Amino acid sequence: MEVRRRVALVSAAALVGALSTGFTFTVASASEPGAGVTFSSQSAVAPLVRHYTVSPAERPEDKSSSASTDTRQLPRLNKHSQGNVNRTPASGVSSGPTSDNTIADSSGASPTRLATPANGAGDGNNAKASFIGQQSSATTCSYFGPGCNPPDMGVAASTQFVFQGVNTQFEVFDTSGHVQPGWPVSAQAFFGVPNVTNPDGTPCDVGFKSQPFLSDPRALYDPIDHRFWAAMLQIEGSPAFGIALDCPFKSVYFIAVSQTADPRGDWNVYEFNMSLDGQFGADFTQIGLNRDAVYFSGNMFGPGTGLNGGFYGEIFEANKARMERGRGGFTADGFFNLQAQGPGSVIAGAPFVADTVQPALNLDGSGGSGEVFVGTLDGPDPVTGNFCGFFGGGVTDTCSGLGLWRMTNPIGHDSGGGAPTLTGAYVPTKPYVSTPAFSEPADQPSCNACIDGSDLRISATPVVRAGQLYAAWDSLLNNGTQFVPGIEWAQIRLGSGQDFADTSRYYNFSGDTAAIYPALMPEPNGSLAMVFDVTSHTVFPQTRYVIREGGQGNFTGRGVLLKAGESNYRPSLCGHPAPAGIPICRWGDFSAASFDGVNGIWFAGQYANQLQLGPPQNGRNWGTWIGAVNTADAGN
Repeated sequence: MEVRRRVALVSAAALVGALSTGFTFTVASASEPGAGVTFSSQSAVAPLVRHYTVSPAERPEDKSSSASTDTRQLPRLNKHSQGNVNRTPASGVSSGPTSDNTIADSSGASPTRLATPANGAGDGNNAKASFIGQQSSATTCSYFGPGCNPPDMGVAASTQFVFQGVNTQFEVFDTSGHVQPGWPVSAQAFFGVPNVTNPDGTPCDVGFKSQPFLSDPRALYDPIDHRFWAAMLQIEGSPAFGIALDCPFKSVYFIAVSQTADPRGDWNVYEFNMSLDGQFGADFTQIGLNRDAVYFSGNMFGPGTGLNGGFYGEIFEANKARMERGRGGFTADGFFNLQAQGPGSVIAGAPFVADTVQPALNLDGSGGSGEVFVGTLDGPDPVTGNFCGFFGGGVTDTCSGLGLWRMTNPIGHDSGGGAPTLTGAYVPTKPYVSTPAFSEPADQPSCNACIDGSDLRISATPVVRAGQLYAAWDSLLNNGTQFVPGIEWAQIRLGSGQDFADTSRYYNFSGDTAAIYPALMPEPNGSLAMVFDVTSHTVFPQTRYVIREGGQGNFTGRGVLLKAGESNYRPSLCGHPAPAGIPICRWGDFSAASFDGVNGIWFAGQYANQLQLGPPQNGRNWGTWIGAVNTADAGN
């Protein structure tokens, strides 16, 4: 599930009053990028509710469907309702984000290269693996009876196993794509979550069989400690989400770690309370790792009378070593209400309130002390005051820059030391912009501007390797003929020699071909891999990957086809007006990539499969596909 952020418009006087107590500040000097921009936050704790051990493969999966008849278009909150968006021609527009890296895509023709293992059919081109992942069904998304949209997904891979989470289900494969005995397993069984009840023990949310509402799975492989990690949110009884309103309020994260390098065995599960006040609930699960800790963050939604008009972000750390051993005795300390203020805050009449502050997966312990978090400054821009096109400003209403936060001394307090500290820095980037639909919608053969191209958030987990931080996000880009959904990505040098100059690049296609939902993974040889989805008026939604060779400045070429789309996505609904149709159909919410610790980069992307109106798909024709390349020769 993804609930889109609401921008709170607070007065300057209210802002000054709020900042007078309980905040930590970071101020950029006049000679640094983002001069005049300050960062602030408040300390918080995510209480550990309980921890326990589960054996997921031994738990039977509930294959029955719910009695619900809802439309299974997962909810969003935004300040303005989502509607149709007309594509903006590039002619006459000079100040929108203009790409310097538009790739000709032959009017949307699919690449001829296929990601096929060299010992299989096709031309091979050094693919390590390519096989089908989880598909839309009533069991893949069990809460909503016939299934739901979009898939969300996480993937984690070692040299022996591939672990994938999609919607409300987890599955373990070997590296040839064979599903392991006892899998897939529902998220409820995987995390050992009971059915929901009222305080007196009677069932609530009975229309959905009293299932817990679990969403937004993430999966990571830790090549340092050789463990698999999984995370997921649960939300109940929250008016902001519209979920299980007859149940008591609950907002928690479940974070699990495999006890060994084999994800088929036992897992240690930890449940953290994400709500600071019993009213704000967490959305859009985010998780990262380094040598010391596991880090998690969430976008918090609550009543409009609450903090910032009903929204803030929060980030936390938890003791990695103790979780790997199945122990307690630690506190998940962190920060909430992360903000940036600058000259643009006066213009906009509001500070920038951070959302989707993504913790990084650190592959090698480089990049300086502590953990880094990163997020786009997606309105109001603290330098210019622009709102990134979200409120009708158009493609000239651009924002730019990243917030880069560093949490130091994350676990010292667990052994009697001091609490973590958080500092923020402004990182300049190229411009980016979205639309009032809180999406950059893409075309498919059956409809225009009807496939959700995400907003400006960094949707996939950022990665640190060799002292560099890699992150990517979606933006509308001027390709010379029109504005289309494209990709902006950043490479940021960390540590004492950090240099924020010239950090971001564009990657996009010609015509109406959209490139959306990127996930990056740096390779040991200095190359960089990116998986992403593609769709246009001549191409069914598909997934590709592309390699930037070590020493190159940017990605070039159309990429390698990981899995072709097989049909239009929900053609009887997508692009049709509500209430009978869905003007912009959900897609994403995120792709995923993983490093296996030796020589493999793994991807998981989404494509439109053959439409089936009956079970198991029930008209929700999306699928996921998993592939891998060898890092030694991935660019060949």
